[in-house]
Amino acid sequence: MEKQFPEFSAVLFDMDGVITDTERFYVDGMLDLLKRNGIHLEPTDLQEFFGSPLLHNCTVLQARYHLAKTPQECMDEVVTYRDQQIQIGGLQPMDGVLELIRELHDADVKMAVASSSTMDNIVHNMETLGIKGCFKALVSGAECEHGKPAPDVYLKAAKEISMKPEECVVIEDAYNGVIAAKTAGMYCHAYVPPQAYRQDVSLADDVITSYRDVTVEDILANN
Repeated sequence: MEKQFPEFSAVLFDMDGVITDTERFYVDGMLDLLKRNGIHLEPTDLQEFFGSPLLHNCTVLQARYHLAKTPQECMDEVVTYRDQQIQIGGLQPMDGVLELIRELHDADVKMAVASSSTMDNIVHNMETLGIKGCFKALVSGAECEHGKPAPDVYLKAAKEISMKPEECVVIEDAYNGVIAAKTAGMYCHAYVPPQAYRQDVSLADDVITSYRDVTVEDILANN
């Protein structure tokens, strides 16, 4: 018998920094790219880029700092940095997220991944972690007309699993992702584990610091 919850019926997950411990590799990769071009910044200086499509971020960085590379070349360098870091430590899930996803799946809750990453990367990561089958849809912001902070990727994800925006709850870790979720008219949990880079998630409806502290009911309840 399908379990019924009083508020939300579907959960939309961002991927980097929410399911996979990879968001920091993109940030560190952009910092490394700039450092090798004589520009020294801190992670907080890049908050405007957190959660947005990488090619967009590299296009802005290339123009702003007059880098002697194309945006595509900048992106390729950041992706190489990310892949090197993953090769060193393996693709790691955020603590407790796999258990939560499986519990939601067992409770017949519809789920989708809505990420700024490429579809190839999303599929690879979900297959590597063994959870691809838990999701009704995988949606890439790179294939939407507008990336985060525009709401396109979340609206597309809701449509693909036949849910209305107001029936969906989003789990996000990034400044631009929270804006995208709220602009889409969705409830948003900000996931802020202790090791995350500090950023503004004040527009989120609430904050989760550990997946091990929340239940399926907590995720689906309108607090």
